[in-house]
Amino acid sequence: MGDGIDPELKERATAVLDKMGLTVSDVVRILLTRIANEGALPFGFVTDPDAHDAWFKRKVLEALEDTRPAIPDEDVESHFAARRAAARKRSSPKG
Repeated sequence: MGDGIDPELKERATAVLDKMGLTVSDVVRILLTRIANEGALPFGFVTDPDAHDAWFKRKVLEALEDTRPAIPDEDVESHFAARRAAARKRSSPKG
């Protein structure tokens, strides 16, 4: 294969993922997307508590330093209620 992954391990993992409707490529894409978006390994992959704490503190500081204006809860609720209604309308049988 050339990817450095033990073929038997890859075959076993592929069988498990297939039952979930996923491919190895899907899982790699999901993992890489999370790493890119979160700037760290996803929580379940972190084996070093200090590394996770440092990442978490950075995320909290980013949120605290966010200068964008707050959005009132009513506006958020209204926005997503409209999206849910539109989705229900699209998914309802035409009749």
